[in-house]
Amino acid sequence: MIEFLVFIGLPLLLAVFCYFMQDMIVQFGLTLLAAFSHICLSALVFFGFYEANLPVFFGLDALSKLFLLILSNVYFWVTLVSYSYLKKPVMPKAEEGKKFYFMLLNFYLASNSAAILSSHFGMYWVAAEATTLSVAPLIYFYRNEEALEAMWKYLFLVSVGIAFAFIGILLLTLSAEGTPLEGRQLFFADFVKNAGVLNPIWLKASFIFIFVGLSTKIGIAPMHSGDVDATSNAPAPIAALMSGSLRITALLGVMRILQIISGTSCYEFARVILITGALLSIFAAFVSMFRINNYKRMLAYSSVEHLGIITLGLGVGGLAFAGALFHAVYNSIAKVVLFLTAGNIHRRYKSRQVDHVKSALTSMPKTSWLFMLAFLAISGIPPFGIFFSELKIFEGMLFSDVPALLVLLMFFLLFIFINMGRIIFSMLYKKGSDEPALPEPERWESNHAVAIILLIILTAIAVFSPDVLYQNIIDITKDFGIRL
Repeated sequence: MIEFLVFIGLPLLLAVFCYFMQDMIVQFGLTLLAAFSHICLSALVFFGFYEANLPVFFGLDALSKLFLLILSNVYFWVTLVSYSYLKKPVMPKAEEGKKFYFMLLNFYLASNSAAILSSHFGMYWVAAEATTLSVAPLIYFYRNEEALEAMWKYLFLVSVGIAFAFIGILLLTLSAEGTPLEGRQLFFADFVKNAGVLNPIWLKASFIFIFVGLSTKIGIAPMHSGDVDATSNAPAPIAALMSGSLRITALLGVMRILQIISGTSCYEFARVILITGALLSIFAAFVSMFRINNYKRMLAYSSVEHLGIITLGLGVGGLAFAGALFHAVYNSIAKVVLFLTAGNIHRRYKSRQVDHVKSALTSMPKTSWLFMLAFLAISGIPPFGIFFSELKIFEGMLFSDVPALLVLLMFFLLFIFINMGRIIFSMLYKKGSDEPALPEPERWESNHAVAIILLIILTAIAVFSPDVLYQNIIDITKDFGIRL
């Protein structure tokens, strides 16, 4: 039971403690301890050094092990930089947000862990709703009108989406009528074993509702607007958390229903839905890059693009499916670096508008170089990991039954890269008319060290390709009936 306490119990207890404890340093220290315990145990479980024994409604398989490690890694680094971020001066209204920051951060870890570890559709649904409630107040951290609008828009759209997902779960129970599953609990494993006897009409309807509903949290177009607004208005650590881990938690729910469908005659139908949603997402990012003037919003659309790429790989299947899982790992790391460095730029220039950021490479060279490297990483430039995962997805598409989609995908990605590059290099190099002759030198901060470490990890995983990661992804593909 110790693993349940570390993954879920301890963060929940600390969330309550942080509500009553006023000392920010104590809150930070205990939250960092929980984050460190979480990532250590997640790593031990992932590498096979520890066998977790979880209570009913929770369990671990290859997929949940991978996603749990992604969550732990993103959460640990975000927590590590959070205190230094909160020490920086902010608008007077935002001081109120600091009081509940670590409380909500712990609640976020507990709810996401519960969603990833759940082995039951009902438990997953409850935990997924809790993740929304944990992150929504953090979106309103700056206490301005724009953040308030983004928070309520996110709450409304995601709550509607969660309601759709609940309808999808109810439809899944209808698909089990007249089968051995009728009247039984909604455990994932039972539905996977008995997938062949489920009613295909209700199963298709269930997949549509669950996919559409969870797309509001994943950021799949056309249900992406609330997530984009929330990510672009949230403080940098929270935006990194949402892009790096929260979207993956929502994607897990779609993958659970896909795992059931993969062994039935409905699989081709599900593939069409996934591929269509993925292409719409990449197209939405493609269009937005031509007219965007908010660099945090640009990064939010980059998340829409990359979750679209991951979803496309899942829909195509085969080698592209494995590439999508690698891409989920690499994207989560790169997004943390991007949003943390963008947060530094925001603090320096007091604006998220591209036109207001001039000569960033001169005024803040440490952040600017890391921001540029993170852009190259997320764009799939070698030797960063996304280059290798995209190659796998491209190869899988080329030898699939939909090779023509590869041309369309590469066209979209080319112009997304060009337009993102144009915006970022404008921020870094374009000189302003009123900039000081000798700008104040940039100080070394903890998020610079974190960004460097993560970029090294991103490269090392791709170059050395650990056997344990490769084998875990192979195990996931086998669970989905894919043989590479």
